[in-house]
Amino acid sequence: MDIKATAKNAIKDAYMAYVKVTYKRKCRLYCVGAAKSGTHSIAGMFDQTIRSGHEPESKQIIDKIIGLSEGKLNSQEMSSYIRKRDNRLCLDVDSSQLNFFLIDYLLKEFPDAKYLLTIRDCYTWLDSFINHSLRDKAEAKWIMLRDFRFGADKYSHSEAEMILKRNGLYTLDGYLSYWANHNKKVLKTVPRNRLMVLDTLKISQHAYEIADFAGLPRSTIQIKNSHAFKNKQKFQILRQLPENYLEEKVQEYCEPIMREIFPHIKSINDTNL
Repeated sequence: MDIKATAKNAIKDAYMAYVKVTYKRKCRLYCVGAAKSGTHSIAGMFDQTIRSGHEPESKQIIDKIIGLSEGKLNSQEMSSYIRKRDNRLCLDVDSSQLNFFLIDYLLKEFPDAKYLLTIRDCYTWLDSFINHSLRDKAEAKWIMLRDFRFGADKYSHSEAEMILKRNGLYTLDGYLSYWANHNKKVLKTVPRNRLMVLDTLKISQHAYEIADFAGLPRSTIQIKNSHAFKNKQKFQILRQLPENYLEEKVQEYCEPIMREIFPHIKSINDTNL
């Protein structure tokens, strides 16, 4: 490590030590939404008024997630990391798609924590994730995580999915099983009195309710930051898939949650895609 990097890390460590001594945590709110569900927006709404982070220490967490799945890390080691990380960062709002993989540990370690599940319907979520994947080149760590959560070694593309394969995308089985498993686990695992479920498209509309839920003053909300990281480039990949095939896969994986949270959306034609 060069002198400049060493000095930078020393300054960062000194600042975090100062924060730990002087900052009084105001709440412990974890946003546990899936990727492309508004986690960036949630962090952005608070980052000028309290300690808020979007995907903090993401590379380290991805290593822990993969290590745990491969048996290279045990539960005690993961719990220890989470406690030390919490103490080190001292965040009021921790908003990250990766919190899903930590949720069992977070529930065990922090009985005072509250959870916000931001959720999009499966069609607009998948469209947004695909657009993001085609627009921005992912770093190696994130590709490793995508391979893991989208089952790169488990699922193969069918003939109906060649548009996905040609564009370097995963299968509908991979994407939609992730969407369903992520949201189903949060809904099943987190006690309802500690969970707020919010449609991504209504974050701005219900921003003050998020503050109320977290026990924060409404003045901590910065509405102008409630739709951060908007993806303006659209590739219309879903409309290039056979519609019947797409709907069969949605029924296979997503129907129970769609029926519960988005009962008005019966097919892709009920969205703005």
